[in-house]
Amino acid sequence: MKKNISKALFGGLALLIVISGCKRDDILVKSSDGTAPALTATASTLVLSSDKATTEAVAFNWNKADYSYNAAVQYTLQLDKAGNNFASPKEFPIDAAASAQKFNVADLNNALALMGYSAGTASGLEVRVKAELRPGVNTLYSNVLNLTVTTYPIIIVYPGLFVPGAYQGWAPATAPKVASVKDDKVYEGYVDFNNATDFAFKYTEDVEWKVNYGWASSTNTDSYVSGTFAAGASGNLFVPSKGYYLLKANVNNSTWSATKTSFGIIGDSTPGGWDNDTDMTFSSATQEWKITTNLVGGKKIKFRANDSWDINYGDNAPANGFLKLNGADITVPADGNYTVVLNLSNPGNYSYSITKN
Repeated sequence: MKKNISKALFGGLALLIVISGCKRDDILVKSSDGTAPALTATASTLVLSSDKATTEAVAFNWNKADYSYNAAVQYTLQLDKAGNNFASPKEFPIDAAASAQKFNVADLNNALALMGYSAGTASGLEVRVKAELRPGVNTLYSNVLNLTVTTYPIIIVYPGLFVPGAYQGWAPATAPKVASVKDDKVYEGYVDFNNATDFAFKYTEDVEWKVNYGWASSTNTDSYVSGTFAAGASGNLFVPSKGYYLLKANVNNSTWSATKTSFGIIGDSTPGGWDNDTDMTFSSATQEWKITTNLVGGKKIKFRANDSWDINYGDNAPANGFLKLNGADITVPADGNYTVVLNLSNPGNYSYSITKN
């Protein structure tokens, strides 16, 4: 009798184990073999224009991923340059209940500018939706949409002063400018004196020398010049040597300054960390600072001058592809080799790009 009970118990337990194992295998199969979302877009060719900044550019729609059971799915819309195989996509996390993402013209243009798209050029854009139960687990990807997009430059023409000088033939019409971002007669901008042999210059309000500002007094060291100027003064202002200078002019109190600069990147994403700058190289031909180097994904960088925090640039908030003095840290999307470009040639519109090679 005891033997029969034992056999019955053993058989029952074995059956429970088999049933339990079947249930577990069934759940694992269902959660790993889901059906990915199907993605569609309202347009495939986009020509973005600043005069339509607030209108809808495109809407992406998808059906929900099917994991064969009720699951809390996180969706992420991914955008990347055509042919990049989503190696470093720009991501837009989506609320789990949503099945669409709309972009107005300005927002999409800003996003593409940050991705390194050249304004005015028709370029390929790839878009897909990522569905995952939790980060990195049970991830499904939708079909990839191929779009053609043409972006526009986002440049604001601020009130400015021209900076004609011996370095460019004393021609205000072709001279670089310094800008007053707040329109308060306080100006700044960067000027390239690298190819000069005569470092004299003036500030002018127009291209005909009607109002110009010249030397009243100055203080000179190897890297820094400052002093006062006067309207209509015959003397020239000057920098002491070749280089790339941050020029400032305050018409309210007739003061000016020039700071010689060289730029680098710094941050925990860079080879030097937060302690040592990784130097960039300047090109007079392109008026850009550039470096190609390995960067760590998920970490930060900033741009700074002269291995000092006195002049440093980070992102605007929200990020729009332009830089802000003492701005926010810039996040590198993924590990890789990148070309980083800094462009300070357009006063008030300092820009950058970080492009994975």
